Amino acid sequence: MLLSGCADLPVWMIAQRKAAITDYRNFQNAPVARAPVASALPHAQAEQVRLPDFRGEPFDAVMERSGTVALVIVKHGKVVLERYYNGYQRDSVITSFSVAKSFVSALVGIAIRDGHIASVDDQVTRYLPELVGADPRFTRITIRNLLEMRSGIKFNEGYGLPLTDASKFYLTADLGTKANGLTIERAPDEQYHYSSGDTQLLGMIVQRATGTPLPRYLQEQLWQPMGAAYDASWSIDSVEKAQPKAFCCINARALDFARFGQLYLNNGRFNDRQIVPAEWVRQSTQVREHAGATAASRWNVEAANSYAAAYYAWQWRRAPTFDGASELRIKPGPDFYAQGHHGQFIYVAPVENMVIVRLGLRYGNAWWPGVMKQITRLNP
Repeated sequence: MLLSGCADLPVWMIAQRKAAITDYRNFQNAPVARAPVASALPHAQAEQVRLPDFRGEPFDAVMERSGTVALVIVKHGKVVLERYYNGYQRDSVITSFSVAKSFVSALVGIAIRDGHIASVDDQVTRYLPELVGADPRFTRITIRNLLEMRSGIKFNEGYGLPLTDASKFYLTADLGTKANGLTIERAPDEQYHYSSGDTQLLGMIVQRATGTPLPRYLQEQLWQPMGAAYDASWSIDSVEKAQPKAFCCINARALDFARFGQLYLNNGRFNDRQIVPAEWVRQSTQVREHAGATAASRWNVEAANSYAAAYYAWQWRRAPTFDGASELRIKPGPDFYAQGHHGQFIYVAPVENMVIVRLGLRYGNAWWPGVMKQITRLNP
């Protein structure tokens, strides 16, 4: 996010000029306490994993050069590789950026299981009635539309300008007012449009429906039950408003992000406890057909007809495989992943029983889902 040139920016952002994985140090943060007893995430006796050959350049040199700070690979429930770069260590806190969206999806599923939310087909205004005053058309938008990024709400996700909606949501001290100022651009379900505003509304719905602050709900329903080994936090807009930045900004350690990936690899089960409903795990990572004028719109495909193509599900992305007979020349593969700004990833490969976490200072010159898919295929 290039954010210089705006007089309303905080001093630290003017100096820094773009978002960074250390921004949590400049935000107010709500605590998320670790589990009383950490879940087992044992290490293999020795690193036993084959890694890609980058045209003869050593793997660790590529990771360092690309801005990677953490790489964790878990196979069959054991850590087979754990490496840190660029001065980071196991206990370093790293913000998730939009990886947080996949956590919000899990919390929506848990809230539905517990009866706080009736259905993904509920109107958003059932839980956020104040939106009706802004525009009665908000009554047409459902939780499902938000999950699928097909709400029709106008939102500029661009990170290169100081006045985009994404930048405003990231830096505001009053997220509630910003969310209430959202406007409608088109009817819901007409087309896919990636929007942090949709996820912010999802987080506000969970918080309103459960009557519990979102960071505490994460702690009680997900973080502690999955056995997180470290305290975490969720950045909020301000002490006065205490509205979590639901679309981003869960701040944690790499091994606990790996635990979340392992939870989804295990169909929502961890420590002999069903934490996220198995059916929600399946539904939230599933590819669906929608209305739409193009094949990409019908299948919620990002970056269609490029190496970066991916299906967008319910705040998760599904990795494609090649299918020369299809209109888009791809079909849904078995792997799915959470993705965040600057190349934060939790990649889940069910066939290989593997989870890969890559966290970075910057995206670097790599297509990380492709790299992670290569790692899984080298280690069947």
